[in-house]
Amino acid sequence: MGSVATSQDQAIALVRQAKGEGFDAIKIYGSFNPAWVSATTAEAHRLGLHVHGHLPFGMRPAQAIADGYDEITHIFYVIMQAMPDSVVSATGLTRVQGTARYSKDVDLHAEPMTSLIATMAQRKITVDPTLSIVEAFYVQNNGDLSPAYAPFAGTLPASFERSLRQGGLAVPAGLTRADYRASFAKLQSLVGVLHKAGVPIVAGTDGYGMELVRELELYVGAGFTTPEALASATIVPAHLVGADKRTGSIEVGKTADLLLVDGNPQLNIGELRHTKLVMMDGVLMDANALRAVGGFSGVPAD
Repeated sequence: MGSVATSQDQAIALVRQAKGEGFDAIKIYGSFNPAWVSATTAEAHRLGLHVHGHLPFGMRPAQAIADGYDEITHIFYVIMQAMPDSVVSATGLTRVQGTARYSKDVDLHAEPMTSLIATMAQRKITVDPTLSIVEAFYVQNNGDLSPAYAPFAGTLPASFERSLRQGGLAVPAGLTRADYRASFAKLQSLVGVLHKAGVPIVAGTDGYGMELVRELELYVGAGFTTPEALASATIVPAHLVGADKRTGSIEVGKTADLLLVDGNPQLNIGELRHTKLVMMDGVLMDANALRAVGGFSGVPAD
Protein backbone atom coordinates (compact mmCIF):
# COMPACT_ATOMS: atom_id res chain seq x y z
CA MET A 1 0.00 0.00 0.00
CA GLY A 2 2.96 2.34 0.34
CA SER A 3 6.68 2.75 0.75
CA VAL A 4 8.62 2.87 4.02
CA ALA A 5 11.42 5.40 4.41
CA THR A 6 14.07 4.64 7.01
CA SER A 7 16.05 7.87 6.49
CA GLN A 8 15.59 11.42 5.25
CA ASP A 9 17.53 10.63 2.06
CA GLN A 10 15.35 7.63 1.37
CA ALA A 11 12.20 9.71 1.89
CA ILE A 12 13.40 12.22 -0.70
CA ALA A 13 14.31 9.39 -3.06
CA LEU A 14 10.77 8.00 -2.71
CA VAL A 15 9.31 11.41 -3.56
CA ARG A 16 11.39 11.49 -6.72
CA GLN A 17 10.31 7.94 -7.52
CA ALA A 18 6.66 8.93 -7.15
CA LYS A 19 7.17 11.80 -9.57
CA GLY A 20 8.95 9.52 -12.00
CA GLU A 21 6.11 7.02 -11.90
CA GLY A 22 3.53 9.67 -12.75
CA PHE A 23 1.94 10.31 -9.38
CA ASP A 24 0.39 13.71 -8.67
CA ALA A 25 0.74 13.62 -4.88
CA ILE A 26 2.40 11.98 -1.93
CA LYS A 27 0.58 10.91 1.22
CA ILE A 28 2.35 10.88 4.60
CA TYR A 29 1.27 8.49 7.35
CA GLY A 30 1.51 8.57 11.13
CA SER A 31 4.63 6.43 11.37
CA PHE A 32 6.66 8.90 9.27
CA ASN A 33 9.44 10.66 11.19
CA PRO A 34 8.18 14.22 11.86
CA ALA A 35 11.73 15.56 11.59
CA TRP A 36 11.74 14.58 7.91
CA VAL A 37 8.48 16.29 6.90
CA SER A 38 9.90 19.72 5.99
CA ALA A 39 12.60 18.50 3.61
CA THR A 40 10.31 15.85 2.14
CA THR A 41 7.51 18.29 1.36
CA ALA A 42 10.00 20.81 -0.02
CA GLU A 43 11.20 18.22 -2.54
CA ALA A 44 7.62 17.25 -3.38
CA HIS A 45 6.69 20.86 -4.03
CA ARG A 46 9.84 21.40 -6.10
CA LEU A 47 8.62 18.56 -8.31
CA GLY A 48 5.06 19.89 -8.45
CA LEU A 49 3.54 17.24 -6.19
CA HIS A 50 0.66 17.76 -3.78
CA VAL A 51 1.30 16.76 -0.13
CA HIS A 52 -1.44 15.35 2.06
CA GLY A 53 -2.00 12.75 4.71
CA HIS A 54 -2.20 11.86 8.37
CA LEU A 55 -0.14 13.58 11.06
CA PRO A 56 3.10 11.87 12.12
CA PHE A 57 3.03 10.86 15.76
CA GLY A 58 3.84 13.84 17.99
CA MET A 59 2.90 16.44 15.36
CA ARG A 60 -0.02 18.85 15.53
CA PRO A 61 -1.69 20.17 12.35
CA ALA A 62 -0.21 23.68 12.67
CA GLN A 63 3.29 22.19 12.57
CA ALA A 64 2.42 19.93 9.63
CA ILE A 65 1.14 22.96 7.71
CA ALA A 66 4.23 24.98 8.60
CA ASP A 67 6.33 22.08 7.34
CA GLY A 68 4.54 21.94 3.98
CA TYR A 69 1.26 20.02 4.13
CA ASP A 70 -1.27 21.11 1.49
CA GLU A 71 -4.10 18.95 2.80
CA ILE A 72 -5.04 17.10 6.00
CA THR A 73 -6.84 13.78 5.74
CA HIS A 74 -9.48 12.92 8.41
CA ILE A 75 -11.14 15.55 10.58
CA PHE A 76 -9.80 14.08 13.82
CA TYR A 77 -6.31 15.18 12.76
CA VAL A 78 -7.52 18.79 12.46
CA ILE A 79 -8.86 18.82 16.01
CA MET A 80 -5.56 17.29 17.15
CA GLN A 81 -4.44 20.91 17.59
CA ALA A 82 -6.49 21.02 20.80
CA MET A 83 -5.72 17.53 22.09
CA PRO A 84 -3.54 16.77 25.14
CA ASP A 85 0.09 15.81 24.51
CA SER A 86 -0.79 12.24 25.53
CA VAL A 87 -3.08 11.96 22.49
CA VAL A 88 -0.82 13.79 20.03
CA SER A 89 2.13 11.55 20.85
CA ALA A 90 0.13 8.30 20.85
CA THR A 91 0.32 5.76 18.06
CA GLY A 92 -2.25 4.07 15.87
CA LEU A 93 -5.89 3.87 16.91
CA THR A 94 -5.08 5.36 20.33
CA ARG A 95 -5.14 8.83 18.76
CA VAL A 96 -8.59 8.22 17.30
CA GLN A 97 -9.80 7.02 20.71
CA GLY A 98 -8.26 10.13 22.25
CA THR A 99 -10.18 12.47 19.97
CA ALA A 100 -13.34 10.47 20.76
CA ARG A 101 -12.70 11.16 24.45
CA TYR A 102 -11.79 14.85 24.32
CA SER A 103 -13.31 16.45 21.21
CA LYS A 104 -16.66 17.10 22.85
CA ASP A 105 -15.00 19.56 25.22
CA VAL A 106 -13.13 21.61 22.60
CA ASP A 107 -14.27 25.19 21.97
CA LEU A 108 -14.00 25.66 18.22
CA HIS A 109 -14.18 29.44 18.61
CA ALA A 110 -11.25 29.79 21.00
CA GLU A 111 -7.54 29.10 20.93
CA PRO A 112 -5.84 26.99 19.79
CA MET A 113 -8.47 26.28 17.13
CA THR A 114 -9.12 29.88 16.00
CA SER A 115 -5.52 30.50 14.96
CA LEU A 116 -5.31 27.14 13.21
CA ILE A 117 -8.53 27.71 11.27
CA ALA A 118 -7.44 31.22 10.27
CA THR A 119 -4.14 29.86 8.97
CA MET A 120 -5.86 27.07 7.04
CA ALA A 121 -8.26 29.53 5.45
CA GLN A 122 -5.53 32.01 4.56
CA ARG A 123 -3.32 29.31 3.02
CA LYS A 124 -6.21 27.32 1.51
CA ILE A 125 -5.18 24.11 3.28
CA THR A 126 -7.67 21.49 2.11
CA VAL A 127 -9.40 19.04 4.45
CA ASP A 128 -10.77 15.61 3.52
CA PRO A 129 -12.94 15.02 6.64
CA THR A 130 -14.17 11.42 6.07
CA LEU A 131 -16.98 12.16 8.53
CA SER A 132 -18.85 9.00 7.55
CA ILE A 133 -16.08 6.77 8.91
CA VAL A 134 -15.81 8.89 12.07
CA GLU A 135 -19.57 8.46 12.52
CA ALA A 136 -19.13 4.70 12.27
CA PHE A 137 -16.32 4.79 14.86
CA TYR A 138 -18.02 7.05 17.41
CA VAL A 139 -21.79 6.74 17.01
CA GLN A 140 -22.68 3.13 16.30
CA ASN A 141 -23.34 0.42 18.86
CA ASN A 142 -22.30 -3.16 18.18
CA GLY A 143 -24.71 -4.74 15.72
CA ASP A 144 -25.87 -1.46 14.21
CA LEU A 145 -25.50 -0.57 10.57
CA SER A 146 -23.95 2.84 10.12
CA PRO A 147 -26.22 5.39 8.39
CA ALA A 148 -23.76 5.15 5.50
CA TYR A 149 -24.81 1.53 4.94
CA ALA A 150 -28.38 1.43 6.28
CA PRO A 151 -29.96 2.44 2.93
CA PHE A 152 -28.28 -0.61 1.36
CA ALA A 153 -29.63 -3.09 3.94
CA GLY A 154 -31.10 -6.13 2.23
CA THR A 155 -29.37 -5.39 -1.08
CA LEU A 156 -25.89 -6.53 -0.02
CA PRO A 157 -24.51 -10.08 0.15
CA ALA A 158 -25.51 -11.39 3.60
CA SER A 159 -21.97 -12.11 4.76
CA PHE A 160 -20.79 -8.64 3.72
CA GLU A 161 -23.72 -6.93 5.44
CA ARG A 162 -22.95 -8.86 8.63
CA SER A 163 -19.36 -7.64 8.46
CA LEU A 164 -20.65 -4.05 8.46
CA ARG A 165 -22.49 -4.60 11.75
CA GLN A 166 -19.36 -4.62 13.90
CA GLY A 167 -20.36 -1.37 15.58
CA GLY A 168 -18.17 1.51 16.64
CA LEU A 169 -15.13 1.74 18.87
CA ALA A 170 -15.57 0.19 22.30
CA VAL A 171 -16.24 2.88 24.90
CA PRO A 172 -13.75 2.75 27.81
CA ALA A 173 -14.68 2.83 31.48
CA GLY A 174 -15.68 6.29 32.67
CA LEU A 175 -17.22 7.31 29.34
CA THR A 176 -20.46 6.53 27.56
CA ARG A 177 -21.57 6.14 23.97
CA ALA A 178 -23.27 9.51 24.46
CA ASP A 179 -19.84 11.06 25.12
CA TYR A 180 -18.51 9.60 21.88
CA ARG A 181 -21.57 10.84 20.02
CA ALA A 182 -21.05 14.33 21.44
CA SER A 183 -17.47 14.24 20.15
CA PHE A 184 -18.72 13.21 16.71
CA ALA A 185 -21.16 16.13 16.74
CA LYS A 186 -18.27 18.47 17.60
CA LEU A 187 -16.20 17.12 14.70
CA GLN A 188 -19.15 17.55 12.34
CA SER A 189 -19.49 21.11 13.59
CA LEU A 190 -15.78 21.64 12.96
CA VAL A 191 -16.29 20.78 9.29
CA GLY A 192 -18.97 23.46 9.14
CA VAL A 193 -16.72 26.02 10.86
CA LEU A 194 -13.86 25.25 8.47
CA HIS A 195 -16.16 25.57 5.46
CA LYS A 196 -17.61 28.87 6.69
CA ALA A 197 -14.08 30.20 7.20
CA GLY A 198 -13.17 29.40 3.58
CA VAL A 199 -11.17 26.20 4.09
CA PRO A 200 -11.60 23.94 1.02
CA ILE A 201 -13.45 20.70 1.87
CA VAL A 202 -13.25 17.64 -0.39
CA ALA A 203 -15.51 14.64 0.11
CA GLY A 204 -13.77 11.37 0.87
CA THR A 205 -14.94 8.25 2.67
CA ASP A 206 -12.02 5.99 3.64
CA GLY A 207 -14.46 3.18 2.85
CA TYR A 208 -15.97 1.27 -0.06
CA GLY A 209 -17.36 4.25 -1.97
CA MET A 210 -21.03 3.73 -1.18
CA GLU A 211 -20.50 5.93 1.89
CA LEU A 212 -20.07 9.03 -0.29
CA VAL A 213 -23.69 10.15 -0.25
CA ARG A 214 -23.77 9.86 3.55
CA GLU A 215 -20.63 12.00 3.64
CA LEU A 216 -22.48 14.70 1.72
CA GLU A 217 -25.53 14.38 3.98
CA LEU A 218 -23.27 15.01 6.95
CA TYR A 219 -21.88 18.14 5.28
CA VAL A 220 -25.43 19.44 4.81
CA GLY A 221 -25.97 18.70 8.49
CA ALA A 222 -22.86 20.78 9.22
CA GLY A 223 -24.32 23.81 7.44
CA PHE A 224 -23.39 23.35 3.77
CA THR A 225 -26.05 24.12 1.18
CA THR A 226 -26.79 21.12 -1.02
CA PRO A 227 -24.99 22.73 -4.00
CA GLU A 228 -21.96 23.33 -1.76
CA ALA A 229 -22.02 19.70 -0.64
CA LEU A 230 -22.25 18.56 -4.27
CA ALA A 231 -19.32 20.80 -5.13
CA SER A 232 -17.20 19.09 -2.45
CA ALA A 233 -17.46 15.88 -4.47
CA THR A 234 -17.15 17.44 -7.93
CA ILE A 235 -15.57 20.78 -8.81
CA VAL A 236 -13.65 21.34 -5.54
CA PRO A 237 -11.62 18.10 -5.79
CA ALA A 238 -11.22 18.66 -9.53
CA HIS A 239 -9.67 22.05 -8.77
CA LEU A 240 -7.49 20.51 -6.05
CA VAL A 241 -5.87 18.09 -8.49
CA GLY A 242 -5.71 20.58 -11.36
CA ALA A 243 -8.41 18.89 -13.43
CA ASP A 244 -11.11 21.56 -13.19
CA LYS A 245 -10.54 22.79 -16.75
CA ARG A 246 -11.74 19.47 -18.14
CA THR A 247 -14.05 17.95 -15.50
CA GLY A 248 -15.84 18.59 -12.21
CA SER A 249 -18.81 20.57 -13.54
CA ILE A 250 -21.31 20.38 -16.40
CA GLU A 251 -20.06 22.81 -19.03
CA VAL A 252 -19.61 22.86 -22.79
CA GLY A 253 -16.20 21.46 -23.67
CA LYS A 254 -15.74 19.40 -20.50
CA THR A 255 -15.69 15.62 -20.27
CA ALA A 256 -19.28 14.36 -20.11
CA ASP A 257 -19.05 11.96 -17.17
CA LEU A 258 -22.59 12.34 -15.86
CA LEU A 259 -25.20 10.79 -13.56
CA LEU A 260 -28.96 10.86 -14.07
CA VAL A 261 -30.80 10.40 -10.77
CA ASP A 262 -34.46 9.90 -9.91
CA GLY A 263 -35.00 13.02 -7.82
CA ASN A 264 -33.48 16.41 -7.17
CA PRO A 265 -30.25 16.24 -5.13
CA GLN A 266 -30.27 20.03 -4.78
CA LEU A 267 -33.36 19.61 -2.58
CA ASN A 268 -32.48 16.27 -0.97
CA ILE A 269 -28.89 15.23 -1.44
CA GLY A 270 -29.70 11.65 -0.38
CA GLU A 271 -31.44 11.19 -3.71
CA LEU A 272 -28.01 10.80 -5.28
CA ARG A 273 -28.36 7.14 -4.25
CA HIS A 274 -31.20 6.75 -6.77
CA THR A 275 -29.00 6.68 -9.84
CA LYS A 276 -30.76 5.70 -13.08
CA LEU A 277 -28.10 6.19 -15.75
CA VAL A 278 -24.35 6.71 -15.83
CA MET A 279 -22.45 8.24 -18.74
CA MET A 280 -18.71 7.62 -18.71
CA ASP A 281 -16.17 7.77 -21.52
CA GLY A 282 -19.02 8.30 -23.96
CA VAL A 283 -20.83 5.11 -22.90
CA LEU A 284 -24.36 5.23 -21.46
CA MET A 285 -24.87 2.55 -18.77
CA ASP A 286 -27.91 1.40 -16.83
CA ALA A 287 -27.39 1.90 -13.09
CA ASN A 288 -29.35 -1.23 -12.14
CA ALA A 289 -27.13 -3.33 -14.38
CA LEU A 290 -24.07 -1.77 -12.74
CA ARG A 291 -25.51 -2.54 -9.28
CA ALA A 292 -26.05 -6.16 -10.26
CA VAL A 293 -22.47 -6.51 -11.49
CA GLY A 294 -21.28 -4.95 -8.24
CA GLY A 295 -23.18 -7.46 -6.11
CA PHE A 296 -26.15 -5.31 -5.11
CA SER A 297 -29.56 -6.96 -5.43
CA GLY A 298 -31.61 -3.78 -5.67
CA VAL A 299 -31.87 -0.02 -5.39
CA PRO A 300 -30.94 1.50 -2.01
CA ALA A 301 -33.68 2.94 0.16
CA ASP A 302 -34.06 6.65 0.92
